Amino acid sequence: MTGKPLIQSLENYLEERFESFPAAHNSYIKAIAQLREELGTDISPSIDDMVAAVDRQTTSNLLFSGSLGIKANFDNFIDPLTRNFLDVDFEIYLREETAHRLPKYAQSQGVLDQFYTSLSADQKVLYEDVIAYTCYLETIAPKLAHYYGYLLGNELFPHIIPGYHSDMALSLRYCMMMRDYLERNNRS
Repeated sequence: MTGKPLIQSLENYLEERFESFPAAHNSYIKAIAQLREELGTDISPSIDDMVAAVDRQTTSNLLFSGSLGIKANFDNFIDPLTRNFLDVDFEIYLREETAHRLPKYAQSQGVLDQFYTSLSADQKVLYEDVIAYTCYLETIAPKLAHYYGYLLGNELFPHIIPGYHSDMALSLRYCMMMRDYLERNNRS
């Protein structure tokens, strides 16, 4: 759940469903190759360290957001009359500030910052393709993870929580909200 296979699954998902992602992903791959060629292996942190940091941040976000989705489902079951996560902005229910303070995320950000400061001005321009790729992942991936975590709760909880029943109205509302959000962002 936290390794390269998860990143590859996410990239495949985004490649298939988002018109603009293949270009961002290809630009990222080309930027990595060009930076690797220009910088070689005598840099610390290395290109491999930088790529691993991007992957760690992404998997940290996915795991955290997915667990929040499961929790949101459980919280709604326990108290269906309280205001739910769909009534607030993404940044709030995804707890972005907390997500960015998680150990793997924060440590990885340190690697990325250190890598960036070691670049020349021209290399920093090239690094913008890395930033565009990571922004794509930071924008879409946590929302997807939260949604699929919420749906996982619908499947998992009937087997482990006595009396659990999924809130089909909220599930449908969440599905429609995600569909609308993703369609809007697919056109961007």
